[in-house]
Amino acid sequence: MGVEATAQPTGLVRARVAGFARRRFALWLLLPALVLTLGFYVLPTVGSYWLAFFDWDGLGPVGGFVGLDNFSRLLHDDSFLAAALHNVWIFVVLLVATNTVSLGLAMLIDRKFALRNVYRAIIFLPYVLSPLAIGFIWQVLLSPSIGILNPALDAVGLGGLQREWLADPGTALWVVIAALAWQWNALATVVFLAGLQSVPGELRDAARIDGARPARVLRDVTLPFLAPAFTTVNVLLAVFAFRAFDLVYVLTGPLGAPDGETLVMGTAVYTTAFPTGQFSSGASFSYAVAQGIFLTAVLGLAAFALLAFLGRREKRVL
Repeated sequence: MGVEATAQPTGLVRARVAGFARRRFALWLLLPALVLTLGFYVLPTVGSYWLAFFDWDGLGPVGGFVGLDNFSRLLHDDSFLAAALHNVWIFVVLLVATNTVSLGLAMLIDRKFALRNVYRAIIFLPYVLSPLAIGFIWQVLLSPSIGILNPALDAVGLGGLQREWLADPGTALWVVIAALAWQWNALATVVFLAGLQSVPGELRDAARIDGARPARVLRDVTLPFLAPAFTTVNVLLAVFAFRAFDLVYVLTGPLGAPDGETLVMGTAVYTTAFPTGQFSSGASFSYAVAQGIFLTAVLGLAAFALLAFLGRREKRVL
């Protein structure tokens, strides 16, 4: 009895020691990545936030302490607030398109048909292309001199709709949104497709046998199983929409041509810090940091709100 009682705790202690050794070894493996992340991302980012409370143009010594003046200036900056509104429009339009068009495409290519994998690759292609390539493609398509959209409209009798799409204040932002939607749709469709493949086929078959119509099968069987995919896609969409920069920059430049109609918060921050593409006397680096903090806060709040709302819905339907 005594020997067995002694052996059991000894074996438990050895198992705990072995588990601790494995965890310590894993931490040592993670240490280089942690050091690099902290040194080149976390510390520089957090350390730069204090600049928002000073007056600094990006060159020379940091100026005097101005407190919350940069944030107060931000709230009265019509140009930056308009840029923030453009980001909201991008998010709203892409939210509707994602949960309709992207979901519909995923349902179409989820079916078994010839060349299904080819169509999947084509749909995913825009997401793996660089924003520079996507911007160039859209500029060529919409160019009034060498583009194909205006000639195509004229060929079908809609010549009255021809215009300089990226130079017209009435269409420029919608063109930017369309390009962003084309890029984003690729990832959203693939995530929805992965969610559809997790729906048990026997449940859908049973619902059809019981006489349920396709719309009822979609509502009561398919969509509840897609709840995790909806959460993932829409939270990532919030991040994508509010941090839009590179594709917008390529299409309409840092000033949001024409006349700031396509300016977004990302390009506004860049223009504030580098008004002519470099440090200059007109730069206001500390104000750009304040704008960046505001952008980070908006992005974080949007992602958190979506995650909380969709997370509760996910628990309710599953």
